[in-house]
Amino acid sequence: MSNRELPPEWRAYNTYDYVPVHDWSVGDDIELYSVNWDGTPHSANGFDSDWTLYLNARAKTRSDGADAGRDICLVLQVTSCEKDAFRVRFSPSAAALEDYPDKVYGPVVAERLDQIRRQEQAAGYHPVLRWNRNGASIQLNAIQVLFIRAQDGQLSIQVKRLADGAITDISSGPLLHARPGVGTVANMKRKADSATHYFGLGEIIHYNLTGKRNPALGADKAACYGYSGSAQLDHRGTQVTCYNYDNLWYNQPEIFPRQVDYKDAFKTTACIPLYLNAPVYIERAVIAERQQFLGVFLDNTGQSFFSFKDAARDPTAVEAGVQQGEFDCHYMFAQQASGVLDALTYLMGRGARAAESFTLNDRAVMPPKYIFGYFQAKYGCLGLLRPKEETDPARVYIEDIVEGHRAAGIPIEGLGVDIDVQEDKKVFTIKDSFWSGGKVDSGLSVFDWAAQFNLQCQTNITPFVRADKVAYDPGDKTKKQYKTVQGLISNGYCVQNEGEANIAKFRGPRHESDYPGLTYTRIGEVNYPDQNVLVLDYGINVQTGERDTIGSVITDYGNPDAARFWGEQYAGLFNNGLGFIWQDMTVPDPMPHVEDGKNFADTAAPRNQFGWSLNGEAPVDDRRRTNTFNWRGYHGQLQLTDPRFGDGRKTPFVELRNFHAYMLARATYEHGLVANADLLKGYKRSYIICRSGYPGLQHYAGHWIGDNASTWHHLQITVPQILNLGLSGLPIVGADVGGFAPGECAMAPGDTFYGDKHYRSHNPMVYDRLALGPDDIDIGALCEPELMTRWIQTACLQPWMRNHYDAMKQYQEVYHYTSPARGHATFGDIMAAFIRFRVRWHHLLYDAMYQTTQTGLPINKAMCLWEEDGAVFSEANRQRLATQFFIEHSVLVAPILTRSPEGEGTGYAVEKEVYFPCGAQGLAINWYRYNVVEDSVDTGHPIEGGKSQTIRADIASLPLFIREGAIIPERHAQSDLKADFRNIQVLDKFRQPLVLTLYPTGKQGDGYHQLYWDDGGVTRAAEQQGAFSVIDIRQARQRGAADGEALVISVEPRKYDYPLHTFIYFRLRAPNSAVRRISVGSSPLDERVASTDELFRHPRPAACIDEQGDVWIKTATGKLAPDASLTVTVAL
Repeated sequence: MSNRELPPEWRAYNTYDYVPVHDWSVGDDIELYSVNWDGTPHSANGFDSDWTLYLNARAKTRSDGADAGRDICLVLQVTSCEKDAFRVRFSPSAAALEDYPDKVYGPVVAERLDQIRRQEQAAGYHPVLRWNRNGASIQLNAIQVLFIRAQDGQLSIQVKRLADGAITDISSGPLLHARPGVGTVANMKRKADSATHYFGLGEIIHYNLTGKRNPALGADKAACYGYSGSAQLDHRGTQVTCYNYDNLWYNQPEIFPRQVDYKDAFKTTACIPLYLNAPVYIERAVIAERQQFLGVFLDNTGQSFFSFKDAARDPTAVEAGVQQGEFDCHYMFAQQASGVLDALTYLMGRGARAAESFTLNDRAVMPPKYIFGYFQAKYGCLGLLRPKEETDPARVYIEDIVEGHRAAGIPIEGLGVDIDVQEDKKVFTIKDSFWSGGKVDSGLSVFDWAAQFNLQCQTNITPFVRADKVAYDPGDKTKKQYKTVQGLISNGYCVQNEGEANIAKFRGPRHESDYPGLTYTRIGEVNYPDQNVLVLDYGINVQTGERDTIGSVITDYGNPDAARFWGEQYAGLFNNGLGFIWQDMTVPDPMPHVEDGKNFADTAAPRNQFGWSLNGEAPVDDRRRTNTFNWRGYHGQLQLTDPRFGDGRKTPFVELRNFHAYMLARATYEHGLVANADLLKGYKRSYIICRSGYPGLQHYAGHWIGDNASTWHHLQITVPQILNLGLSGLPIVGADVGGFAPGECAMAPGDTFYGDKHYRSHNPMVYDRLALGPDDIDIGALCEPELMTRWIQTACLQPWMRNHYDAMKQYQEVYHYTSPARGHATFGDIMAAFIRFRVRWHHLLYDAMYQTTQTGLPINKAMCLWEEDGAVFSEANRQRLATQFFIEHSVLVAPILTRSPEGEGTGYAVEKEVYFPCGAQGLAINWYRYNVVEDSVDTGHPIEGGKSQTIRADIASLPLFIREGAIIPERHAQSDLKADFRNIQVLDKFRQPLVLTLYPTGKQGDGYHQLYWDDGGVTRAAEQQGAFSVIDIRQARQRGAADGEALVISVEPRKYDYPLHTFIYFRLRAPNSAVRRISVGSSPLDERVASTDELFRHPRPAACIDEQGDVWIKTATGKLAPDASLTVTVAL
């Protein structure tokens, strides 16, 4: 069995290079081949059996004669007849069907497609294959897929809408590719004249900051992004590349294309890859006055490219291409964007598809409920407990952070404990200072210590396993050896030092004595290490003041035994109280091949990144990838075990780059969290938050969008990033709240970050952060109070919310913001109120996550998913798509993303345009503004849907609106609850009230919410035994009854395998409504109490009216069952 290899022409090179979008093409000396139809389509096993066709074709250049060219093969497969999904597989090197092996590992696998086909056939879905003189067609549910032989013999693929015959190009052709020995292997182009919008692509952003000025200076605020900046949700008119990349500050110059001027290469644009760039998009088009959506998933794990009607290429067409590997493209057709996500996540589903409708974890894995809390993390903590002699407040300990939040009444859910916890940067270890006894295994670990306060901890686990003599020196019998690296090396589980063809191995260390634990092979006069080693420089250690540089190895996660070994390493952390995982630096690209006299290199001599001058001058060589050194985009052609086809072969890393984080997260989830669930304390259901990934990551992890910074433009891009990640199938996503890296210098925001005492250039082109000395710690600017407050408000209803910041800032915890904001309230007071609000409303997010597991729809929904109102796609609303979102069709959120033009004098007020969508059939539904700080709703001034309106919000206000008829689940804490933190875990642990808040029904006259209920992940019974409940909650106004108007509330379990609390509560947000009578079933509810606090403590069903005039009703749940509902009638 031979390994998959790169083209022969590449073998003279021992590295591969990142290719910017504008360079996406083959060289002028290479002719492109087109695909020409050659013969009749075939089905190896009978089309009715496997829904698969393969086409014989010829690859020809323009200069080839009639008989010239070479044989190639294309495969078309119907993946779901019911959901109008199909797949095209194409590889220039594939000459027969046997060259397309089934995928057994990854987002879409053969086993799942077999399950779908069998179940759809049993349900009566059968694609119909027809032949004709010019090709063939396959009829699905609402479309026909057409294969057309053009007059010149070239192949075209189209979709025909059955309702009216409208045509959509899939490949208006031809499919183009270079010969197998050239980098660009496949391109597809299709006409898209009728397309209006493009969504998805992971976290790639459409925001060009070049030319925008500093937010604090200049009279023309329209030219300042802080006051007027915004990103786009729509990718129309852009070129993008999917190349997962460690893009600190989102401004690393080495990945900017040469077309971007040197002076502008500091701010990210649409063409710049970030941490998770998903080759998934949703196209919206209008053909014959009818809307349609086409979903495309290009399942290629190397670097891929897209052009969405970009003017420089073709403003009428979409182009797609891959650099290495197969062009394996899934297409999904639907009348709504939600239909595309339904089909996409249906194809990616996991487990045996059950006929019943309550299978958990099919479209995405259900996280523990505490994931929807608020977390605090800091890079640069010195230890767990503050020593008595330590008085410097700038030296921060975990104890300080916990006590600061407790004293301020801020209900943090847990802590992100960064790499500071590790002993000598060895993953899976806990150093002395993070034990309560001051020594390893003495007292409590930081994780068990935090659990005493009902806090869940995650810790930073990178794939870099330290392998130098500090960690592993077999010859030193007095040394405690690092067992993780010892096991990786002795079992051959790490990525090996092997390359392609004439490069047997890459160069090794200059001093083998620095790496005594490696094994070596002598070739000629050189000893080469058998393991590939990556050198990682963490910069100055905040604890020691010394520079941390480590040599590490990487686990070969595609090897099932290696993945299992990796997962086993978590056992010690779980035994010591770790709750869930923070998977960081998941693309193994930081400084992999640096030669500075003591490390490793693939290059003969050290070269600066792209020839950038170190004094700020323009680079002498602006080619940026020719004969220049790129310390993160430049890699050896390493061989990794490729799990996709289940044959154990190895594939060059260049083809698996974007897949690495997926493999890492899957190994951690399956062999770490699930296999060791019995070791987890407190919650047996756990989760991963991962810094990179690939479509399908939702089955193992959530994602945060990397190392951002404390700037207004980083806040502005978080909303469209999170929404587009959701539109790529990834529901649990978030940003480092407040920004990880420092903010900007007022003098030169384009290239400089600053500190309070003195300026330091952080322009990556002119400044080496790693050269900082110990006196330069904590030099960065704080996240300014107004920005921090707006960021907390923006994130309070996003799926993942963690405040995480770099050691270069003095602080970023909310309780430090003590300056006055409005009236007597400080900025910290306001932020704390929004964190408490998140805890109160967390179950809304939990219910939305359950819906994700069933439908694939994200928690935070972009307005393109609001199906009832086509006006959301109007040109006037194009910009607003990136500035607002909704949850469960009940809540509309339009956060403030810009600086106040007038500042403190107006309470930092900002005005913004918000579009309020209408209901079905154009019904102008009402929206009610909600005040988070006061927990009040303005029902007296409803806002009519179908219109935009200018909304003004001071610093204490988040523009948040409730749809008429909405039912919002809330969790309230009783006033006598004694706990350090009234967080989600405490509310569940002490069975605090579940309150179903009902808003006025308005013009609709009714409302609906589906409640999901389980133990929150304390056990794995929900996913393993089905121990959960799904309950329909309804309200409806009944008018014209004999005794007047009434509101009828019903609680109807669909599935009831985890009972509700003994009592539940209803809150009617209808002040000034006179309640004449309340009945539960046929029995009157006459008992009244004076306050909600008394109601919570009351031993029986009762009711009260609070100070706002809201009606509260307490009812018993003992008789609820799948066939027994609860009805409450309120006569008005």
